[in-house]
Amino acid sequence: MVEGLGMTRLSISLILISGLALAGCSGGDKRSQTGSPLLQAGTAVLGAVKSRRAGKGAVPTRVIVTRKLLDETPGEVMQVIPDKTGLQDFMFIAGRRSDSYPGTVEVWRSSDGAHLILRNGVLIATKGLGGDMRSADARAAIAGFDGRGGGGERLITLDRQDGSAQAVPFACDMTQLGRETIQIVDQRVSTYRVREDCSYRDTSFTNEYWVETSGGRMRKSRQWAGPIFGYVAFERLKN
Repeated sequence: MVEGLGMTRLSISLILISGLALAGCSGGDKRSQTGSPLLQAGTAVLGAVKSRRAGKGAVPTRVIVTRKLLDETPGEVMQVIPDKTGLQDFMFIAGRRSDSYPGTVEVWRSSDGAHLILRNGVLIATKGLGGDMRSADARAAIAGFDGRGGGGERLITLDRQDGSAQAVPFACDMTQLGRETIQIVDQRVSTYRVREDCSYRDTSFTNEYWVETSGGRMRKSRQWAGPIFGYVAFERLKN
């Protein structure tokens, strides 16, 4: 388990509060949240985790995503599946912004109001999951998406069980795994596959990213959301 470094080394990517403020001013068209087959079909991420912690054995259910369902769903759609539950949810964009750091920040909202914040597809914060990732520096990961290296220190600030937070300087290596064609619903997408291995003392995690060879958009990933929530699989279904 990670051990305390206090709050003296907060990440330069601490955008959670400002990111959530975007929900009321950009990208959050509430009309796209109602009457949408996909956005009504997912199992609430936060509710599923709470049920699991309460000892209720949630049975994984999956919606088969089709082109018809996507066409009937307005706006952008992200599928998320936490490893610990195997349950499926569909998230919509609640806000988007650019700043002085690499990549565009996107705030995605789940069916029950949990938020996952990504910078160029890299998870940099969560809100409402329990044991949240308050912030994460994404520069070392993003630098590896051009196929020429990347890696270095990634400062990640995590919630602790006593309500305080801990900034952890993970050492990360990026490994280029070459080109790979993946299937997103009815579309075949050419990507670069990249693996990120990070460690700090006795805590380690491995993220995997599939980045489009044309345009550099993240289409698929499996990323660590902290020691409590664990890994989440992301798949961008609709741009």
